[in-house]
Amino acid sequence: MLTPPISHSIIRKSLILDPERLSNLIKTYRSCGEPMDIAIATLRKNLRGVLNASQTKLSNGPLEGINHKIKALKCSCYGFANQERMFERIYQLIA
Repeated sequence: MLTPPISHSIIRKSLILDPERLSNLIKTYRSCGEPMDIAIATLRKNLRGVLNASQTKLSNGPLEGINHKIKALKCSCYGFANQERMFERIYQLIA
């Protein structure tokens, strides 16, 4: 059994750098009755997107940050007088 911190980072980096190895791992994984089976099944279902994500440097992190700010704004306010004012506050947040 591999020790988590060092081995996982090495495996992760080597798989991301080689999408063919990642694809092969996902396709040839055999179920063994562990929680990892569910994760691999999800990766198989979304294999095309997983491989695309492993080949690009793009991230949806900035967009997720904006979504979080909007949700926090909606929670902190008990409603807006109208939709226009809500959009004004959103523009102020992300400007």
